[in-house]
Amino acid sequence: MRSLALPGGLVALALGSCAAPAAGELGHLSDWDLFLDPANQVPAPGVIPYEINAPLFSDHASKHRFLRVPEGTTITIEADGSWSFPEGTVIVKTFGFLLDGRDPSLGEQLVETRLLVREDGRWVPYVYRWNDEETDAVRMPAGDRVEVAFVDASGEAHEITYRVPNVNQCANCHGGTGEIEPLGLRTDQMDHLFDFGAGPENQIDHLAALGLLSAPPAAERTTLTDYTDESAPLEARARAYLHANCSHCHRDGGAADQSGLWLNIEITEPVRLGICKPPAAAGRGTGGRSVAIWPGDSERSIMTFRMASEEPGIKMPELPTVLSHDEGVALVTAWIDAMEPADCASP
Repeated sequence: MRSLALPGGLVALALGSCAAPAAGELGHLSDWDLFLDPANQVPAPGVIPYEINAPLFSDHASKHRFLRVPEGTTITIEADGSWSFPEGTVIVKTFGFLLDGRDPSLGEQLVETRLLVREDGRWVPYVYRWNDEETDAVRMPAGDRVEVAFVDASGEAHEITYRVPNVNQCANCHGGTGEIEPLGLRTDQMDHLFDFGAGPENQIDHLAALGLLSAPPAAERTTLTDYTDESAPLEARARAYLHANCSHCHRDGGAADQSGLWLNIEITEPVRLGICKPPAAAGRGTGGRSVAIWPGDSERSIMTFRMASEEPGIKMPELPTVLSHDEGVALVTAWIDAMEPADCASP
């Protein structure tokens, strides 16, 4: 749960009062009127902060998420937990790096902000790179590379070349072989507590109270497990991690659809999840291992080999990371090792 102190309860003010900028006025992030204080990511009136249950690992980047829905319009929550948004909706995600993850008060380097904007019945990505003064960000449709130095929450120092994606890469992750869609704004991710300034509230109930939902939200909801919660069941944590970090490609219609390895939370078929499943295409990415998941033996599983690698062409996920996520590798390793052993070499 994140707490956000906003001056004068700005989140509750007139929603969506700012119109989207006209075409040709989009060279700077400031054209969208999203922030009162850009450097500290304080949103403008009508721009609503939020968090999700199971976030994507992005080289230890911190993320600031916001939503703006045009005034007088509402969000529809579908029966399958997906959300439908009105024309003009803006979804915002800023990526930054805490100088020292052990002490956030030491400051943060803002690197990029990505927008998904609902235009003409489809989602359009915009990518902006922050200037050194953190007063504004410049549009970068072709992406960029940024040198970043930071200390993570465990105290390990890193110096990496952070990859700001181009808009085609945004479409690859968010759309795969289909149309671009938001990934985090779903019931299972948004059923989460957040402090909007008056104490912790459920985010979905908060949006309903603001009049932003077309119908009252369901009382019973499917919720993704917080994979950092060590008190939660191991399998639920591992599945939530794979859903958040892998299923944008490894799903029906995703960029890795043809692999046959589908990792979204709805999948229950063992082979689809990788149990004793040989790769669709062999190569050095297998690490000499024969199946995605060998139950009870992570050392014989391609999945953990690729997750632990930082070598281009082998590492997974391919985007957006440069670093391997040690905690994620450890979680999936523990899940596989805890499975009932099976001999994948036998028919």
